[in-house]
Amino acid sequence: MLITGRFKLNFSNNTFNDTREIHGFTKDEILEIKEILSKFKSEGTDRIEINEYLRSKLHISSEILDKYSSYLENLRSFTNNYLISTEGSKYYHLKSEIMEELRVLTNNLQNISSNIRNIKRITKNGTGLNDLLSTIEDLLREMTLLGSELQESLEEIKIIQDDTTHLWVEINKIKNLNFKLNEIPTSLENWNEIKELVIFIKSLNEVFLSKRKKEKKEKILTFHFDEIYQFFHSIDENKIKFYSDLIYLLYLNKFFDEYQGEEFINILERKEVLQNLKNFVQPPLKQLIKDKLHDVLVEIEEFDLKEKEPKINLKTLSEQKISDFFPKIVDYYIVGLEKKFQEKIHNIIEADKFEEITNFYYQKIDDFSNIINQIEDWVLGIEYLLKPYENITTGLRKIFSNLTSEIYRRKNEYLTFIKTVKDEELRVEARRFVSDKILEVNELIRVYEDEASLIIKEEFPQLKRIREILSEYFQKIQNIKDEVYKKLDSMKSNEIDAYQAIKYWEDSLNRKKQQLTFLISLLLNKLFKSFKELIDKEGILFATITEITEQTENFEGLPLNFALSSFLAERLSEEELKERISEIESKINQLSNSLGLYQVEVSKLEIILANRVKVRKGISQSDVQCTVCHKYIDFAKNKVITCPFCASTYHYLCVAFWLSKYNSCPMCQNNFLEPHSELFESEEDQELDRF
Repeated sequence: MLITGRFKLNFSNNTFNDTREIHGFTKDEILEIKEILSKFKSEGTDRIEINEYLRSKLHISSEILDKYSSYLENLRSFTNNYLISTEGSKYYHLKSEIMEELRVLTNNLQNISSNIRNIKRITKNGTGLNDLLSTIEDLLREMTLLGSELQESLEEIKIIQDDTTHLWVEINKIKNLNFKLNEIPTSLENWNEIKELVIFIKSLNEVFLSKRKKEKKEKILTFHFDEIYQFFHSIDENKIKFYSDLIYLLYLNKFFDEYQGEEFINILERKEVLQNLKNFVQPPLKQLIKDKLHDVLVEIEEFDLKEKEPKINLKTLSEQKISDFFPKIVDYYIVGLEKKFQEKIHNIIEADKFEEITNFYYQKIDDFSNIINQIEDWVLGIEYLLKPYENITTGLRKIFSNLTSEIYRRKNEYLTFIKTVKDEELRVEARRFVSDKILEVNELIRVYEDEASLIIKEEFPQLKRIREILSEYFQKIQNIKDEVYKKLDSMKSNEIDAYQAIKYWEDSLNRKKQQLTFLISLLLNKLFKSFKELIDKEGILFATITEITEQTENFEGLPLNFALSSFLAERLSEEELKERISEIESKINQLSNSLGLYQVEVSKLEIILANRVKVRKGISQSDVQCTVCHKYIDFAKNKVITCPFCASTYHYLCVAFWLSKYNSCPMCQNNFLEPHSELFESEEDQELDRF
């Protein structure tokens, strides 16, 4: 065959002029070489003859190294173009054979290198050998590098369902379609395995080609798949996986294609092919299901499903149809998970723990769904290999489509169930939390009342002390007054006029009395101011005790229980919205300083209420005028009536008299339904004059 130079190369098992393996020198061989070299020296043998002898013992020639170099050059080109860039699991056996060949050649080169070094020690002369060593070292580096690259791209396929090459070959053996050979690049014809395949295909077409040559028609080399498979099988059946990889490589790179030609397959043959393909596909598919669902089936066996049929186990899978056991697995697993989940959350109180369990079980359903999708992807992927018989998977695709829809439906049901349970748990938790906090506040109020009552019952120390001081000074002044009285009284018998002394007493103390500061009054003023501040604080404390707030402003500056439009109003009923509007309006009257904020809140709630009323009544317009008075209707405040026939909308008072007399729409004249038919608004306490 034509190759680089004149060498004939194989991907593996190269002989290189019957020198498959080169061994290192044994101790006896080294002693023999040493003895002969000594003899040559004593006889004065020519250097050329000595070198020829040494080369013969080294089993090396420039031709062998050239073959190694040529092999490496061709192999590098082939691996770069077809192997290194492929996924690791592809061409595993082809890569392995090439790596084994590189190992043999590397070992040969290492042995040659070792032998050369031994001879250099014997002769103590490296003349003519150093260049050889350098060449060998270069080849070793290149082979080691190439081997490492192949090793990095190598990944053994342990599951037959993932072995695309095996599936492709086996399926094509069953289909045995006709192929046509395209042009093979010269770089590939350098390889003997490919060259021999081309020669074989040409031999199959010799008669046909001669006929076409006479007819001057296009030369098309055709073959059946089984023909080239049997060709490689006859060469070496132990290496058939290696050859299968090579065939698949040629096919993927478009070096041969399926060829319809004039070939005809009768109905019976086609039916046989279809049945054989079904028989081939089912075992690997069942094995894939076993592998993928192993953990799921173990879980199902652990579930307590008394209401279901006997438990499924791996042994029964191969005995049942896929359409029978697959839907059961889906049903059993999801029912089991739901039951297990309900058991887990039965006594859970903490919301975080509930969330953790919920996410865990929902993730398990999601993972199960992904496994089903992986199995379906395998079926969809194998359809490419089955062409033109891909319709044999139609039934399987239908099964997977139904299962996917069922899992999706059950997932949504499960999610709705979880959300319902979660919402209820959160509501219970909120009520429990608020109840506990109410008890805390009530206890604080009780303690406050007890402590304040004790203080109020006690006499203020300042007042007690002032009372003592007043008594003390009253007594001192009284003593002085007694002394003055005794003195003046003693003078009465002497008929002394004491008037002037008494007058002096009065005048002096009157002036002093006018200059006095009434300290008790000052104290009372001070106490009044202090107690007024306390009274205000106490009033604020209990006036806002029902309002839920943070220390910093939140929800547009409003307490949580009034700032509903920001997060909760859409969930309130019309009655609840009206109740909150009423409460906020009352709050507005009490808190003039916050009037602006609460009015904005009322406006938001009224808009939501108005929209809710319009949706309920089926009104889509943004602004609606009363058909009678032509004023715009405020759906949050006005009581309205909408005709179910012509959709005319009225203020209640605008049509009240008409309805009481005619019980029909003023516009379309259709009679309204019987009383209490929800035509009128049901809120009896709705104010009628809100417009």
